[in-house]
Amino acid sequence: MVSSSVWRRPRTSLLAGAAILSSGLRAEGLSFAVASEEGGSWMKRASVAITSALVVLMLLISSATAGGKGDAGSARQRWSQFWADRQAAAVWRGLHPKPALPLPKTHGVPAVPNAWTTLRGVRQISRDTSTPRGGSEPDTQAEPYIAMDPNNPRHVVAVFQQGRFPDGGSVGPGYATSKDGGRTWVTDEFPGVTTDRGGFWDRASDPWVAFGPDGAVYAVLIAFQEVACDSGITVSRSDDGGITWNPPVEAQHDTSCAVFNDKESITVDTDPDSPHEGRVYITWDRVSAGQPIQLKYSDDRGQTWSSMKSVSGSVSGVGANVLAQPNGNVSVVYIDLNNGFEVVQTSTNGGDTWGPIVNIGLDEASSPFDQRVNCDLPTFAVDSRTSFMYVGWCDARFRADGLNDILVWKSINGGSTWTGPVKVNADSSGSGQGHLNVGLAALNHVVHAFYLVRKNSGGVWSNFVVQRYSHSEDDGVTYSSEIPVGPKTDLTYAAQAGGKFLGDYIGIAAGLTTAHPVWCRASRPPQPETYHQTTWSAVIIQ
Repeated sequence: MVSSSVWRRPRTSLLAGAAILSSGLRAEGLSFAVASEEGGSWMKRASVAITSALVVLMLLISSATAGGKGDAGSARQRWSQFWADRQAAAVWRGLHPKPALPLPKTHGVPAVPNAWTTLRGVRQISRDTSTPRGGSEPDTQAEPYIAMDPNNPRHVVAVFQQGRFPDGGSVGPGYATSKDGGRTWVTDEFPGVTTDRGGFWDRASDPWVAFGPDGAVYAVLIAFQEVACDSGITVSRSDDGGITWNPPVEAQHDTSCAVFNDKESITVDTDPDSPHEGRVYITWDRVSAGQPIQLKYSDDRGQTWSSMKSVSGSVSGVGANVLAQPNGNVSVVYIDLNNGFEVVQTSTNGGDTWGPIVNIGLDEASSPFDQRVNCDLPTFAVDSRTSFMYVGWCDARFRADGLNDILVWKSINGGSTWTGPVKVNADSSGSGQGHLNVGLAALNHVVHAFYLVRKNSGGVWSNFVVQRYSHSEDDGVTYSSEIPVGPKTDLTYAAQAGGKFLGDYIGIAAGLTTAHPVWCRASRPPQPETYHQTTWSAVIIQ
């Protein structure tokens, strides 16, 4: 769990790293005094323990300066240190698992065996179109998200980073649009955001996308400079369904070294019965004196934006994810850094003021030592037919081996109370399957879960990641057996950002009869090069 003191100094983190090294060895029953003991299994465990701890230690050392442009103690340096500390805490939980909790019993109607098992259109939908820059990782795409047109389920738009930098951000964000149900895609880089395509900003990150009720598409990004302290949030709108994009609008622009804007999301109220139909919402965490969750909205299709509305007040948070409910209420889920819970807050007046924090569940996610996943950042879905709300993340509470399951919580009263968690993945706790990032979608009583899985055998992580899909047909009470989606990822060729990096999140969008997951896949490049990471999608049919 991350403490409320999110601005820990590097010295503290280095001591934590040393403790991980020492405790990791003790957990394996090892000491340097018995280094001459023979046996392949001992050597294997020793190698794993030492390598895991040293990787975390090096991560913490490098975080003191990574992405730390600006004055010492600037918001950007605190931001960099914060993410390194989160990674170290997640690795620690994996090395030091708590006693496993008993799985809760579920009572529901199992999913129809052959429903949502037809997989079509598995394909690469984009490859890095940005211009390589000094320090960037060419031929990498990362951190994808996807949205579906509420008026046309064959119309989907995906967004992603391109040309990732190890110390944060990317050369230029990209998009891929399909208007024929995923058969063909138009893909390019967003114009006017970064300097790569005529924009002001050096780097951009954390792409998110949403449709409006009129078919307009909105894409939001955080953006920042490499040397100057400027950071901001840009919103691009497409009026032709994601084929071309208007110049971006700066919804937020800060020049102070004491402020850094991070981890945003966007949604649009699309319900015709809502008093705020068409209102566009963005939310993010603002690294300043603390790390409060903020929100702005627009009632003119993203041209102008409201003043900042404080969601969390004095509470620090991260991972803000915003969605509108069918009745016009708007909710934000995030991780409360003061108490370590995943929480939700709801506004009943269109985002102007916010209700109290409601705890959903304690964040108990772990992480591979060599891969940045941040899979405890909450994924959020609202069923527009039932108004039921679903929040999920990866979590190790039911595992004695320190690996994650995919867990989902549900609210049937607008976020006031929550039930769960329900375990999505069906494999047993001793299977050695570590579950990572998850995306959720929900419509008409069906909940869709798309997630990444990485095998761990005796403490040794596989270098391959696979994609899995499961669904519920009883409002999230029970989930189907999972199906594989697409070819596996080879982390040998993955982007690097505090570890092997596919992204802090993935996405899935769903209609009544189709679901479209999106993910980034690393694989052997067609020509010799260090990296090769592309964006993929598929169609899952009822």
